Amino acid sequence: MPNPTRQQIIDAHEALDTLCRETGVKTPVNALKWIILKALPPKPTPTMAEVEWDDDKHYLAEAEHPEYGKVIMFGKNFFFGHIRIMRTKEKGALWIFAEPGTLTPTGKRYTLTEVQE
Repeated sequence: MPNPTRQQIIDAHEALDTLCRETGVKTPVNALKWIILKALPPKPTPTMAEVEWDDDKHYLAEAEHPEYGKVIMFGKNFFFGHIRIMRTKEKGALWIFAEPGTLTPTGKRYTLTEVQE
């Protein structure tokens, strides 16, 4: 498999996990699992299409978009399924809706704070 797709990589990792769980012998299987994992590409990070939107976790969270780079997520349009994003300040402000499958959360979140002047 010279250039496996994202889904093929995920399927291979899940198949390996299932195989290891369903086998009664632990030590030899675990040793073989690590050999196989070294040959597999790393499991891709889940996109927002694979994650259920949660305002507490995703409002003002950073994500990576293939075209716009790092963006900030603001909310999900539950009618169309798109996520409202803003491109970060390095590239100039841009507000758009993005497909959930194009957004990979980075784990970073932002907070709003009031500045006393």
